[in-house]
Amino acid sequence: MPSYDRTIKYLFSLESLGFRPGLKRIRALLRELGDPHLSYRTVHVAGTNGKGSTSAMIEAVLTEAGYRTGLYTSPHLERFNERIRISRKLITDTEVVEVADAVRRASGKVKKSAGAPTFFEFTTAMALLYFKVKGVQIAVIETGMGGRLDATNVIRPLLSVITNIGLDHSEHLGDTLVEVAGEKAGIIKRATPVVTGEEGSGPLEVIKKASGRMGAGLYILGHDFSFRAGRGGISAPFDYQGVNSSIKGLRLNLPGAHQMKNAALALTAAYLLRDNGFFIPDGAVRAGLKKVLWPGRLEIVMKRPLVILDGAHNPDGAAALKEALRRLRFRRLILVLGIMADKDIGGILRELSPLASLIILTRARTKRAAGTRLLKEKSPACGARRISARTVPGALRAALGEAGPGDCVTVTGSLYVVGEARRHIFRNRPS
Repeated sequence: MPSYDRTIKYLFSLESLGFRPGLKRIRALLRELGDPHLSYRTVHVAGTNGKGSTSAMIEAVLTEAGYRTGLYTSPHLERFNERIRISRKLITDTEVVEVADAVRRASGKVKKSAGAPTFFEFTTAMALLYFKVKGVQIAVIETGMGGRLDATNVIRPLLSVITNIGLDHSEHLGDTLVEVAGEKAGIIKRATPVVTGEEGSGPLEVIKKASGRMGAGLYILGHDFSFRAGRGGISAPFDYQGVNSSIKGLRLNLPGAHQMKNAALALTAAYLLRDNGFFIPDGAVRAGLKKVLWPGRLEIVMKRPLVILDGAHNPDGAAALKEALRRLRFRRLILVLGIMADKDIGGILRELSPLASLIILTRARTKRAAGTRLLKEKSPACGARRISARTVPGALRAALGEAGPGDCVTVTGSLYVVGEARRHIFRNRPS
């Protein structure tokens, strides 16, 4: 049996195969593994932003209700194991090795007929197999990219969730919101309920038409369910009114009004699961939202100065971060920014730059990262001073060196950057 490090190295070597849309390879691979995804029930979550947080909330509520609940998400912040967990517990290093070995043997058998699986197809098969081996009762499965041709779209969910539609991965999903909506709506299954937080008329019309064609009941935020934030800043209590249920004074462990919206989607999903025989009392809803963890999303890791980590990697995510920052009290904002080269760099910078007094441009340790020169070229004219740092830890040290006790340092632009910053902070934090 190979070691954990060798296994992880092998997995990431599969990234060289790139993105190859289609379900032929994953279907063949799962068939060879005995179609593990058909042995338990699932919830499918897609969207441009918020799908990971929404998935984590659904898992948390189901776990508090007493169900053995799987969760598959991507990407990870610090360790691969974060992608696959059951009832809040990450897959262990030994289990990663064992399940990867099983999938590797199966991929060898189908490689000639179906082709070699990509990194995401391989890891999806790992998660789906692991959940069967561990006897989960239900699994929450987040799409990797898009939906229609995403490797996760082989599952047969009890319900589907589409958080929202934004422009991201345009080279694969389309250049317009309507085109992207068509790809996301590809997860809708016949006679299977759909929950969405999308508000734009064009994309919402696409989702409505797809739901109609499939005879799928559609539940729309602001129409079939809603939430109302109370007073108290970014961590205020909120009320939910929705599908055959209402509940007041909810407390969410994830700050930000956008997370309340995600929570409303998660609660609607949970209440719809009641129609499928799941016993989910309101106490489990309250406890799940209070306990849910989703690192790297408006995560406060220091208080003096205030240090926030947020993986906003597209303009919509940056806009949500901007709104959250405006609700906080601090003297100056210092931004540590690193963005992938294939993202809308200008759009992200236009949202966040006007808030900052100092912007420190950096890059993560990945070939996909944009260089600091490119970031500087695409930075809009604003009053903020701009400097560059070669590494994320170096940028963070520079930011903390500049910050006073009343200032705010926000690390953002990419989950890769946030992951490196988080690792540096927690490794160097006094015990």
